[in-house]
Amino acid sequence: MAEGTVLSTHRCIIRKALLSDAVFIIQLLNQKSFIDNIGDKNVFDISSANEYIQKSFLTPYQSGLTAPYIVCLRTGEQIGVAGFYQRPYLKAHDLGYAFIDKFTGQGFALESCKSLMNFAKTTLALPAVNAITDLSNEGSQRLLIKLGFIDIGFLQVDPHNKPVKLFTHDLAGSAAVKYPS
Repeated sequence: MAEGTVLSTHRCIIRKALLSDAVFIIQLLNQKSFIDNIGDKNVFDISSANEYIQKSFLTPYQSGLTAPYIVCLRTGEQIGVAGFYQRPYLKAHDLGYAFIDKFTGQGFALESCKSLMNFAKTTLALPAVNAITDLSNEGSQRLLIKLGFIDIGFLQVDPHNKPVKLFTHDLAGSAAVKYPS
């Protein structure tokens, strides 16, 4: 099994990120689909990719916080990222994911995120998980619904940008995390 493996699915390995993932991170973060749906992270070279990996992956791992992971095919080829983010404007952890375009539409995101949601419930004992999407990202919205998320409306994260769609998934069997309208 690959170094740093957190989860394994039928077709994928979900593992902790490494600085050696820098070239992959540059490729993923500079896809037009990533920039359009998530935003420009200004990661264009190995140095900025290493800083991004340190801040977004390694520091949360070292601090014992939830974090995103690298999703690979069983061959080891990196195809995406998926995992949990702690956003200051959300009451619950946020499920986030992004995949290389040539691997979208093949069920890899659904397979990986199902495994991660089970991990969130059974291992991390999270009571609920949120997710946000760009208003126009219908593919991600359909994926979240398949995963059992409920669309609870819109959230204005930044007054300078348009609102995002907010979803929640109750993992504890209680009421889903509520947000004021």
